[in-house]
Amino acid sequence: MSAFTPLAGSTAADSWPMARVMAGMSAMPVGHAVDLAFFFPTARSRHESLIAETRRHLGGCFTAIETALRVALDQSPEVAEALLHCPGPLCWPTICQQPTLLSPALLAHMQLRAAVSLMLRQFGQADAEYGEAAADGSPAEDPALVDAFAILALAEGRWMALGGEDQAMRPDVPADYFAEMVWTTSACLAAAARRGAPGRADRMLAAFERAGNRLIADHDGNCSPLVAAERLVRQMGGSADASDPLGAGLSGRRFLPFAALAARRQWLTIIQVIDILVMAPLTQLGALCRALGGSDADYRQLLLALRPVRPWLTDSFVIAEAERYQGVSEDEADAIIDALRTPASFRAKLDHLIGVMAA
Repeated sequence: MSAFTPLAGSTAADSWPMARVMAGMSAMPVGHAVDLAFFFPTARSRHESLIAETRRHLGGCFTAIETALRVALDQSPEVAEALLHCPGPLCWPTICQQPTLLSPALLAHMQLRAAVSLMLRQFGQADAEYGEAAADGSPAEDPALVDAFAILALAEGRWMALGGEDQAMRPDVPADYFAEMVWTTSACLAAAARRGAPGRADRMLAAFERAGNRLIADHDGNCSPLVAAERLVRQMGGSADASDPLGAGLSGRRFLPFAALAARRQWLTIIQVIDILVMAPLTQLGALCRALGGSDADYRQLLLALRPVRPWLTDSFVIAEAERYQGVSEDEADAIIDALRTPASFRAKLDHLIGVMAA
C-alpha cells in the first residue's frame, strides 16, 4: 500500500491547481460526467442530509455577512440608496444561481462543517457531565478547564441548531475563508447597486472596499467549535497526552474532543483528523485508528459511529472492512499518517506527477 494515498475532502480542495488539473484531465462533457455520477454513485457519493446541511451553513453564513455588510454600507448614503430596491437577502440567492462564485476550498470547508454538525447531533457534544471529569477519570478542578468545556458546548450548539438556508448563522470560519466570503458578498451587492445606480457604479466601489475591510478586521476566527476543541485539549495539558483518545471519545460519545485528542496525539490538525474521519478513504481512517492503538472492536465501533456522514457503511460492509483492518500493521499505519503530515500542496504535486507518469 502506498503511503501517499489520494487527497480527500478539504485537503484536496485546498489545492486549486490540483482541482483544475483533475477537472481538465477528462475529455468527458461535464453534463455527461454529472449524469454518470448520479446514476453510478461511488462509495463517497453525497447524501441528502450532508447536502442540505452544507447549504444551511453556506446560506446562513453568507446571510449573516450580508446583513453586517449592509449595516457597514449605511455609512455611505450613495450605496445605501442604490440598494433600496433590493432590501431582502441577495447574496445567497445569487450564489444559488451562480455557484461558481464558490471556490473549491470554501465549499469543501463548509461541507466539513456540515459533516461535523451531523456528527454532533448523533454523537453528542461536550456537555457539563463530560466536563466534570478529566481524561484520566479524575475530577476536573481547574475552573479554566470547566470554562473551556462550556465554551465548546456553546460553540457546538450554534452548529447543531436547526434552521433554513436563509437564517443567519455566525460565520466562524478561518480568516482566509471569511475574507473570500466578504468579497463574494460585496460583489453580489455591488452588482445590485450598479443596476440601481449605473451612473455611479465606479464611485461606489471604494465604499464596498472600506466596508469589507472593516468586517475582515473585526472578524474573530477563534470562536468556532473546532478551535474551542483544540483549546480545550491544550488546557488539559499532560492529562491529554496520558488519555486514550479512542476510549475517551467512543465511550463518552464526544466527537470534537475525540478529534482534538487524536490530532494532538498524531501531530495533525483537527481539520485533518475530521477530514479523515468523515471524508477520506477508509485506508486513511483505518490507519488513523491503528496509529491511535485502536483494536478491531474499536474500529468497528468507530465505523458504526460514523454512519451519519458515511451512510453506505452497512452491516455487511462494516464486517468486511473490519476484516481488512486486521491486516493493517502499526508500521503501515504510521507510514500513512506520516505522509499526511507533509504539506498538502507537496502531496498534490506528487500525486499529479505520479498520475501523469503512469498514464
